[in-house]
Amino acid sequence: MKLIERYIFSKTAYATSVALSAMVGVIWIIQALKGLDVITTNGQTVFAYLSLTTLAVPLLVQAVVPITLLLATVHTINNLNSNTELVVISASGASSVVLSKPLLAMALVCSLITGSVGHFISPISLIKMNEYATEMRADLVSVVLRAGVFQEVEPGLTFHVAERGENGVLKGILISDDRDPESSIIYSAKEGIVSRHQGNAMLVLSDGEIQQSNYKDGSVSFIKYESYVYDLSSLSGQTKAQRLRPNRRTTLELLYPDVNEFHYQRNPGSYRAVIHERFSEMLWPFAYVLVVLAFIGQARSSRAGYGAAVAWSVIFLVVARGAAFPAKGALKTDPSAVIYIYGLPIACIIFGCWFVMNNRPVALPKRVQQRVDYNQRAMAEQFRKLRDKYIAFRRRRAGVGS
Repeated sequence: MKLIERYIFSKTAYATSVALSAMVGVIWIIQALKGLDVITTNGQTVFAYLSLTTLAVPLLVQAVVPITLLLATVHTINNLNSNTELVVISASGASSVVLSKPLLAMALVCSLITGSVGHFISPISLIKMNEYATEMRADLVSVVLRAGVFQEVEPGLTFHVAERGENGVLKGILISDDRDPESSIIYSAKEGIVSRHQGNAMLVLSDGEIQQSNYKDGSVSFIKYESYVYDLSSLSGQTKAQRLRPNRRTTLELLYPDVNEFHYQRNPGSYRAVIHERFSEMLWPFAYVLVVLAFIGQARSSRAGYGAAVAWSVIFLVVARGAAFPAKGALKTDPSAVIYIYGLPIACIIFGCWFVMNNRPVALPKRVQQRVDYNQRAMAEQFRKLRDKYIAFRRRRAGVGS
């Protein structure tokens, strides 16, 4: 890259990293605050919960990278235009490549980040998050539950332990499971111990009874047992098959699925939808950059409708991106929807390339632009009048003369 191109790339990279850190941080904090009850009610340490929520960060990164690139691109071009740097670049006889090349290089970086996170990092982190959550649930039973207290670990599921023995043995166990609205199950056992096998947490019960009530026909059944294994992964309502949904598999696993797998037999189209969604996401960073360049890639003053051009570029991308979401859902049942999955970002790329290569900005028809400018001036005037009225009102309340 030339010096000016490295300068533009560094400004864009800095803006992207700052925006990405801020957005991921805010979203992560919101998610963490929503789950504070895990610490307060389940007795988990702050470190354990932060470790659990951090595993969801790759999924957040995948979602916000294209948005942060869009914000960074608009910010960089606006900054160059405000400092008349775009004017200098144009006056020097440089082509549009000088501006587009570093921005497209940043789009390539974001595309690779989105692809690597979507294809590999995010699925692995989600699986690890479920495994970590299972360990936390095992700790809930083996460590957190207080003897002699009925504790609801989640809605409809209550645990009771009479006392704790040596070596982690729990005595006088009672489990009431009312999560199914059509039935109720009560597990009782003289003693039990928490065990882990192949990454799964289990409560091994000894010398007990299972009482199952069916609300439909009013029947009640009793089963006595000497040994019974209660799967603690059911505390989250998730089974092993559910932890391996298509969006929690790497792309290689999706390309070569097990035809006997539960989710594949139930909905093979979901595998196809996830694969194409991950690859199409890698195209959107280029679409964002090129569309923004098409609208505001040329030096112009605020009187030339610069603010309106920024707004129209964002509206254009929001509409295009919004049109892609229904296609993702349709792809599960209709393979032909793949045309829209790839067609929309490619159409945006071609649209932006045409204007960038011809070195001309997207412009509304003259009469439409005049109407937009008139409405902007009218809104600005109304805002100024409201501000003046508010200032006059505050001065009167303070007893200050006008």
